[in-house]
Amino acid sequence: MNYTTKQLIDRIEHFAVSDWDISNQILYKMCEEYPSNKDHQAILAKTLIIGRTYAASIERRKVKNTIEDVQPVATIINDDFYVNHVVPIFQGLDLDQYISEIKNWGNIPLVSLSDEQITKVLTLHKILSGAFEKETGLQKRSFASKYLHFHLPRIYFIYDSRAYAALNLVLKEVKPQGKRIVKTDQADQEYASFFMKCLRVLDYYKTVDENLPITARQLDNLLIEIANQSLRIGK
Repeated sequence: MNYTTKQLIDRIEHFAVSDWDISNQILYKMCEEYPSNKDHQAILAKTLIIGRTYAASIERRKVKNTIEDVQPVATIINDDFYVNHVVPIFQGLDLDQYISEIKNWGNIPLVSLSDEQITKVLTLHKILSGAFEKETGLQKRSFASKYLHFHLPRIYFIYDSRAYAALNLVLKEVKPQGKRIVKTDQADQEYASFFMKCLRVLDYYKTVDENLPITARQLDNLLIEIANQSLRIGK
């Protein structure tokens, strides 16, 4: 059955679960059991499995203004790229310290985060998304959001172009009051815009029913369904 965007928005409680819950739970559990971003095997497993599962493979590179699923460097096979490039880059980022600081913020509503906290959340995303630009020619914006989401599921929203398009459709329907702006040069501006728009949607649901706790995962499920619905009806 097809629903309008507004009908899907109004059915937000239904998006607490999805057909992909077991798949996602496996990824959450992997990050819980192997939280280290220093251990080379943990890095290899998490980057490969999350990237491939969520169509954000880290080895994708920019070649002559196109994006190709090929070797990151012509003379480097994918296994060597992960072992010799991805692992050292992760080990040099000190992600575990950032994640440890941010993790407890998931115990409060996202809309209640202070500007300083949001800045740190966005800074960590930028650190990870920009870390591979030299190797691939791309900001790994989508990969970073997905990788961080599975480590900090109550903090990070999953970004990709389809989710952003769906989010803009949601905002056209709900028109939440106010527009919170956090000014920082420490963020990837595309993801920062997406993140703040997601907070506006969560704030909208809070005004509708303050006892209706909408999570980042619920919102992601909603955005996926809106994007899929647009494909089904050919928009």
